[in-house]
Amino acid sequence: MFRVLTVLASLTCAPLPAAAVVILDSTWEANGGAAGVEALGFTAHEALAMQPQFAAIFGLWDGTDYLGSGTWIGNDDAGHGYILTAAHNFDDGTKVGDWTYYSRAGTAYEGLEVHIHPGYDETMQDQETSGYDMAIVMLDSPVTDAGDPPVLYGGSDELGKTLVITGFGSRGIGSSGEQDAYYNYDAPAPAAAANVIDEVDGDMENNLIVDFDSEAGDASVLGGSKPVDKMEGILGSGDSGGAAWIKTPEGWAIAGTNTWGDESVYGAVSGFSRVSTQLDWIASIFPDFYYVE
Repeated sequence: MFRVLTVLASLTCAPLPAAAVVILDSTWEANGGAAGVEALGFTAHEALAMQPQFAAIFGLWDGTDYLGSGTWIGNDDAGHGYILTAAHNFDDGTKVGDWTYYSRAGTAYEGLEVHIHPGYDETMQDQETSGYDMAIVMLDSPVTDAGDPPVLYGGSDELGKTLVITGFGSRGIGSSGEQDAYYNYDAPAPAAAANVIDEVDGDMENNLIVDFDSEAGDASVLGGSKPVDKMEGILGSGDSGGAAWIKTPEGWAIAGTNTWGDESVYGAVSGFSRVSTQLDWIASIFPDFYYVE
């Protein structure tokens, strides 16, 4: 059975598929982003993703690009690692072996099995299925280069919490949205951004929902009108399945999986499949995870 984590010492510290981080123009410019050197403006967001508490980040590689993301949640006694990701990464007949699963540290793993959440229906990308856009992949070997397994959030207090979005995907800025020029395809790396959880469930079952506030405060459609801080961002292409984290008294915990976004500009809204209500399903596939409330 899955285990409640109670000691800090145990820690290392109509929607569209979700994409990678799109960030504030001002933060991008402050970090060196400009015409002709667009990819330089994401150094702060890449540094956030490289912090030790996010060592479990994985990228899903199709042989050419990172087109999906995931998060390692632990190993079993039989020598397999387990990745939590998005079910829609396996839409349209995509098989578990069509991806190579790369850890943040750069180790390649192969997938042996994929388990799709029973509440997900790829033919119905709407409010009744998007919150269950989860899958668990069993890897061919244990993950040994990602520190201690992260914990999952099992409480009910997500509303208003700061969410840190992590994943391997393309990039963009709020004024112009996601564009190829912002991504360094020669040296792909994960990135992270922050936002505030404005809705829990609401009109969309089992979703955590955020919006992308602009510096001017004139783009908000949910909650407060100002960015949470200079790291504010929203989802764009390739982050699907990556983890959305909140900080608890016991440390960082996975609260959601990156699921959908309606656009990639100021005022955009993104949704995350809510983990806290799905622990029983996760335990039915991989029972050896830890969670915090």
